[in-house]
Amino acid sequence: MNKNFGPFIKECGIVKTYKKGQIIYHEGSKPEGLYCITSGIVGLVNILPNGEESLLRVFGPNNFFGHRTMLANETYHSTTIALDETRLCFVSKERFYEIIHKQPDILLKMTEILAKELKAAELRLRDSTGKKAQTRIIESLVYLKTKHPNHRWTRKEIGEYSGTKTETVARVLSLLEKENLIKKIGRNILIESTEDLLNYASSFI
Repeated sequence: MNKNFGPFIKECGIVKTYKKGQIIYHEGSKPEGLYCITSGIVGLVNILPNGEESLLRVFGPNNFFGHRTMLANETYHSTTIALDETRLCFVSKERFYEIIHKQPDILLKMTEILAKELKAAELRLRDSTGKKAQTRIIESLVYLKTKHPNHRWTRKEIGEYSGTKTETVARVLSLLEKENLIKKIGRNILIESTEDLLNYASSFI
């Protein structure tokens, strides 16, 4: 975590543990502060009218979330769910503004983070329309396993993140296993070589 965020942890008023699958906040609710993950993984999920879920982003230890909506003074546009047992600390909106009033450099750093998040969102939107499903699945698998290697990513989660159906993910994973690019041990997926896997993904472009 960037050293500029230290004051948030020191001023954390609430520490809470969420079980896997437990919702942290719902789409449409008003933000009361920001969250920091001390352990576990949180998914930012868009729940469609038909009940299907789309995994938009993933946050791991030392990541903040909920800050964009709080700063924009809007309601949450998506729902957050604990993907593993997760421990969070919470900083109220009132305490947040007290902290940045004393240390405005924290807000500057947060603005930089928001700008990078916007870039990442734009790139994902570009990729969702310009790349084939197989490529999106492989690149999503590499990203998720690299960023959070200890989480046992399900076909459903990979499909939600890559914008593809679970059945398509299952077919691609079976193909990758036949090509000896991945190995499945129980529910865990092991990548034999990230470089070889990404090179293989480029063949579908």
